[in-house]
Amino acid sequence: MRMILRALLVLAGLALSTEAQALCSLQPTTTTTFTAASSYDVRTAGAIATVTAPTSLNCNGSLISIATVNTAKATVLSTNGFKLKNAAGDAISYRLSADSAGSYTFTQGGTIDYFSGSLVSLLGILNGANFVPTMYAATIDTPNVPAGTYTDTVRVSWSWTICHGLGIGNVCVLSETGSGTTDMTIKITVGNDCRISAPPLSFGTAPLASQFGSVTQAVAVDCTKDATYTVAFTSGNSGASRPWRAMSDGAGNILQYNIYRTDGTTIWDMTNPMTSAVKGTGSTNPAQMQTYVAKVNPSQTTPPVGHYTDTVSVVIAF
Repeated sequence: MRMILRALLVLAGLALSTEAQALCSLQPTTTTTFTAASSYDVRTAGAIATVTAPTSLNCNGSLISIATVNTAKATVLSTNGFKLKNAAGDAISYRLSADSAGSYTFTQGGTIDYFSGSLVSLLGILNGANFVPTMYAATIDTPNVPAGTYTDTVRVSWSWTICHGLGIGNVCVLSETGSGTTDMTIKITVGNDCRISAPPLSFGTAPLASQFGSVTQAVAVDCTKDATYTVAFTSGNSGASRPWRAMSDGAGNILQYNIYRTDGTTIWDMTNPMTSAVKGTGSTNPAQMQTYVAKVNPSQTTPPVGHYTDTVSVVIAF
């Protein structure tokens, strides 16, 4: 009886040691962050790069055997139904997948077993000593949204049974079964941006400086949805806008002119920007017309005959 009792004690000790060595760990909270993007990046397919989520389940420290049946199942529940949302409810849809190409995409309440089929070899997440299942997030639509922070919270429920070592006859002698949850925050910060269309301005031809007529024209602008912005014109090549900007013929001769607001008297330059009367709509084809008036100084001495030019930039601040 003593010999039998000793044998039972040894076997019991072996069973306890194989189950007690927990080699898988779970991170309870993680954050997955897209690279910050402008609202126009959001509207452009493929402009926002796929991001890799931080690892939440990590199994390592011993040779993981694939000669036995292993499972590592992730069940996903998204608070917003796989939409990144701001406080006002504007949304950007995204996918969460087990592979970067999105071939194994999670559905609401759906489960993916990382050891199923060819997935484990496709992902290259098992290198013998470690098993690290990954997740990838990618935006999948191109909505017109205002600037701000957009988030979603995803609860990932993990369950796993993994063999860490084989004995004689390919019998698993060190297995581990576990489960747990990870709450993953997914977010993107969307910034303001603008689009501008500024056609060239021409005063035409005149024999005298006093005979050039004024020109009324506009630049087309639009910015991120709901964004406020200001419009201004730089001083041009001469570096001065008051009292006059200057066009040059390239030989040292100049023709004075200026750019004004619609009243024809208020100089419109960087020291006097104008706030747009309307907010941005986010249109990719700018159509908010910012009208200006351009005049040649009629009192200046008429310079020599020639072709006079200047380069002025339109500056949008938001």
